[in-house]
Amino acid sequence: MKKFFILVVVILAFFTVDHPLVKEPRERLLGDGIGLLSSTTKLDRFPVATMTRNKVNQQLALSRSEQDYVAKTFTTDESVKLFELRYCRQGDLNLYFYEERLLTVCRIIKESLAQARIK
Repeated sequence: MKKFFILVVVILAFFTVDHPLVKEPRERLLGDGIGLLSSTTKLDRFPVATMTRNKVNQQLALSRSEQDYVAKTFTTDESVKLFELRYCRQGDLNLYFYEERLLTVCRIIKESLAQARIK
């Protein structure tokens, strides 16, 4: 019981003392712990958008402006569905993708949406 009490006092002192010898290791330890926890609990909140962006970047040779457009356009799953509705189903003109490249993007979106429904 005495050892446990000493351990509790040492831990309390570690978290309450602001001496530079104690403060720096404590902040480093807490920073590492929080960094570890945040990296392990990251969730992909927009899996369709992420999958679509990655596949478009892999399968098409994109210019810098096209890469920026893909990054801006496919930010959320809802924006991917909106793109698919507007350009793939309704056939609106897109300034960046047209003809064969637009068909490729539409195919990628369709595959990504189908994979998301399966999961």
